[in-house]
Amino acid sequence: MSMLKCVICGMNVNEKNFNLNSYAFIDGNKKSYIRYCPFCGVNEIYLQEDGKVYSVDVNTLDSNTIKILDHAMKLEVFNGDFYVEASKLVKNENLKKEFLDLSRIEYMHANVHKRLGGFKELSELHKPDYTKYKKDEEFLEIAKKREEHAVAFYNKYSKVVYSEIVRKTLNALSEVEKEHIILIETK
Repeated sequence: MSMLKCVICGMNVNEKNFNLNSYAFIDGNKKSYIRYCPFCGVNEIYLQEDGKVYSVDVNTLDSNTIKILDHAMKLEVFNGDFYVEASKLVKNENLKKEFLDLSRIEYMHANVHKRLGGFKELSELHKPDYTKYKKDEEFLEIAKKREEHAVAFYNKYSKVVYSEIVRKTLNALSEVEKEHIILIETK
């Protein structure tokens, strides 16, 4: 297996890490066929042997794009935080693992936005109390709504950003969130 570079998150994918976050994928990676970046979840078209990571000069971005990237970063931190908390509260062991893997992917999305927007650090957000939910099905419903919101966000704002790199990134991450919806619906 040759090493691949993810042009979205910048991580190197190799035989030691190709199977990370495997619970976050319906049909995960195999050593002989890498379908997804195990770090951010984008599909194989963004994995390249000599890939150059998508980047932009922050000074060329308009204030609206910076604001969109800031909101996208916060959205992904919020969703990552949810999955961490949900992984502690659900009863099904496989669902715990799935939510934990999803949290790592959502945090990687936040880091992608942080890098593109030139932000110094990830946002620290208020963490809601999810202990009022008692059934795994309730957490799955919340997860599905969050993923649908992320898809709608990416679809809406990919149409208004001027940067082709930011647009491609938003579209790539939208596809990841769509896969998460399918994953959640299979439970």
